[in-house]
Parts: sequence; C-alpha cells; structure tokens
Amino acid sequence: MAAPLVHQVNVKATPDTIYKAVSTAQGLQGFWTSESKAEAKVGSIATFGFGGPTQRMRVDELVPGKHVKWTGLADFPNWDGTTVTWDISPADNGETSVVFRHADWPASVSQDDLGSINYNWGLIVERLKQFSETGKPNPLFAFATR
Repeated sequence: MAAPLVHQVNVKATPDTIYKAVSTAQGLQGFWTSESKAEAKVGSIATFGFGGPTQRMRVDELVPGKHVKWTGLADFPNWDGTTVTWDISPADNGETSVVFRHADWPASVSQDDLGSINYNWGLIVERLKQFSETGKPNPLFAFATR
C-alpha cells in the first residue's frame, strides 16, 4: 500500500465553520469544485464533478466540528477504496487545525500519480483555508452553471 497523502493547516475560523465546509454541498462548492453534491448524512454518496468526469465518495463518518471520513468509489483510476479524512481540532491563538489525509492507495499507483494528486490536494486545502476564513467562495475547480 502506498503512503497516505497528508496536509495540515491552521485556519482562523471555528471548527463548526470548517466542518460545514467539508461536509455540505454548499461548503464543498466554496473551495473544491463548483460541481459538488453532498449531504451531511452517514451512508450518503457525495459526488464531485470536474466539467465531465466525476468522483463519488461514500460518507462513512461524521462527528460535527471534529471529523469527516469518506471512502472513494470506483470512478477515478485507483481511487476505489481509498479513504479521505478531515480532522478538525483547536489550535493555538484561537485558530483551528485541519489535518487532511487521503490514504489506502493501492500499491500499484505510481509515484508520479500520487505526486500530482497530492499537489492538487494541497491547493484544495489552501482554498478551504481561504473560504473558511473569508466566507467567499473560490473553488479550485469552477465550472459555469446554467
């Protein structure tokens, strides 16, 4: 199994604000992809669109203000069975720590692919920080809606 992809950032926002951003369609549309469909309900399927291709994630765990966990379904190559977690906790100076982890990659995934995916996750986590601190939507993947 390949090593997990991990990002940590401190955010000047409440744990509840960040939790809503990573667990609701409106929140996910604000920083990841404007084509996000999700509900904060264990067992539901979240769908993330990218101007054509989509990736589905099953919502496995929700702890308001603290934790979100998804499992990837068989849409993007190598994503089936991978897990995404968002761990939210208090940090110094009234900030909130967010630890993002995308794990359980198959051993067959190339280091080049993992590097590219990890780079994009870094950009997405930075957009989460901006969105949570300002409330202004600015998804990394923004697509025109009609």
